[in-house]
Amino acid sequence: MIRRQEWLSLVAVPLGVAVMAWLLVAQGPLRYIENWFGDLRVALVTPRQPASDEVVVLTINADTLSTFPYRSPVSRTFLADLVTLLNQKGVKAIGLDILFDQPTEASADQALLQALRDSAVPVFVAYADQEHINPEQQQYLDAFTLDLRRAYANLPFDNVDGVIRTLFPGRVAADGRPIPGMAAALAGVALPQGIIPLRYRGLAPDAAADDLASAFKHYPAHLAGALPAAWLAGKIILVGADLRASSEDIWKTPFATLLGSKEGSLPGVMIHAHGLAQLLEGRWLRLVPTWVVLGLYGFAALLGSLLARLDRAAWVSVGLALGSVLGYWALGFWWYHQGGALWPLAGPSLAMLGSTWWSHALVSRRERRQKQFIHGAFARYLHPDWVEQLLANPDLLGLTGERREITVLFTDVAGFTTTSELLPPTSLVSVLSRYLDGMTQIIMAHGGAVNKYLGDGIMVLFGAPVTQPDHALRAVRCALALDVFAERFRREVADPDGQPVAFGLTRIGVHTGEATVGNFGSQAKLEYTAIGDVVNVASRLEGLNAYFGTHVAVSGATLGQAASADLRFRPMGQVVVKGKHEALAVFNPVARGGEADAVLDEYARAYALLATSDPGAERRFAALHERYPHDVLVEFYWRRVREGERTVQVKLATK
Repeated sequence: MIRRQEWLSLVAVPLGVAVMAWLLVAQGPLRYIENWFGDLRVALVTPRQPASDEVVVLTINADTLSTFPYRSPVSRTFLADLVTLLNQKGVKAIGLDILFDQPTEASADQALLQALRDSAVPVFVAYADQEHINPEQQQYLDAFTLDLRRAYANLPFDNVDGVIRTLFPGRVAADGRPIPGMAAALAGVALPQGIIPLRYRGLAPDAAADDLASAFKHYPAHLAGALPAAWLAGKIILVGADLRASSEDIWKTPFATLLGSKEGSLPGVMIHAHGLAQLLEGRWLRLVPTWVVLGLYGFAALLGSLLARLDRAAWVSVGLALGSVLGYWALGFWWYHQGGALWPLAGPSLAMLGSTWWSHALVSRRERRQKQFIHGAFARYLHPDWVEQLLANPDLLGLTGERREITVLFTDVAGFTTTSELLPPTSLVSVLSRYLDGMTQIIMAHGGAVNKYLGDGIMVLFGAPVTQPDHALRAVRCALALDVFAERFRREVADPDGQPVAFGLTRIGVHTGEATVGNFGSQAKLEYTAIGDVVNVASRLEGLNAYFGTHVAVSGATLGQAASADLRFRPMGQVVVKGKHEALAVFNPVARGGEADAVLDEYARAYALLATSDPGAERRFAALHERYPHDVLVEFYWRRVREGERTVQVKLATK
């Protein structure tokens, strides 16, 4: 038992804690915390860099809108003139982060389309799908951009906290055309599908701490004509709205962790610029593979378990675990600063601390170990409800006994000795284990208690150690279910090499009566069992099946308490078993329904005639045998009446 507990505390528990921590972070509420730690690294240790020399952002701000005849949509005439102007200044490419999802003046719309078609440099226009716009807008957008270069303007925000942490690689549109994300389109690269981490560019060295836009040269779009051509020539130009005062198209970035939502947010066009710069500069932020993440969780949990075993004092174990966590955090911050991936921090930390606490509890608390021992010892043999009662009331494991009415069920496999001699030991163990496991599951499902295994046989108690008013009915229903399983197992069983095994019939006996139940033995070794005649009779009934050719035999005492609408009982005979002087009424239980009812009815009439020594019994059984030649009880009594027997009383000596 000590070895088993050592295994639980050292391996099983930490691995369980690791899985739980991973689920809480990956799928549960702690994902927000893990995101927060990742954003903290981005905000604190992202190196400051000069403004990008390849990307320029032209923003449509409030001052720009004031020059238009209306605020929305953005003046198409203005955009047409802007595209023409940028061509004249020799830019490399243009990205319009503006959705053309509704018409304006026909002349203005046509002027923009003409400018886009005439552009000597590639112009990518924003595209979206019905996840973000309504069907009417979608229809107009599709028509307007039909022969233009499209780029998805989607920004994949995290559903947990709304922060933009990934690039949008693109997708196939409804019309079947592949459309890249805006950053990928302007950079001229093909991104793999899936999650592409966004590595934000650092602030300019001389910029204020909250000036996130300092990563790029940016100017109001309406002043573009006044800009020297040298400032724009050869640059990739992004055009989009910057309306922070009205919170339009404003998105949270990881910098919001330190700066707050207002200062830590950027217009969508600026986020596209960060993604574009990342791709142009080759600053890939690789995802940590899932198997590596799981390995980190497992290692952290195992380390926590080992730390718990270094000292029994809880504060020592927890102190060592906290020190390890802080060291791991420092490594995670340093690694990101060096250009590495964002290793998970919260999840492995939780796994380590949780494993430390739990392992320490398992090692130090003797009472808890004792309860786990009781559960482990009885859970395989008793119904879970019974185990809970034993845990709640350990006095049930004392040496005292009591007289109680119970039902005892015995099973045995015919000819198993021969089978065991023909099989190699490993095959024998495998076959028998599968059989007993299946039988045990059925027994426990019906509320029975496996009292002991008798080689290939099983002794089962109903009504003890926990009282069951319907113990007889439970036992009969269990016997029928066991018979179904055993027959199927006998037909289908094979050894580990796939070779069929000659597995014998399972015979079952059930009897109800008083017995003394309790734990017998010594304090060193206790066994809960039943003692009394009810046990012996149940065993004899199991053996009677061999004589009658049946699979299940129950006593009249059991039948008297097992009446149910779904069951019928066919009389087998008045049997005088070994060691008894009085005849015992024995019955074969049958599930009600189908053809069996007709057989049982005719059999009952023939049996009643035989019970009164009526000469007509022979004729009845002869007719039954002709109609049902394979019915074992019909065959049994047809043979008896032919031999001159005129009674249902059977005297025999059986095991």
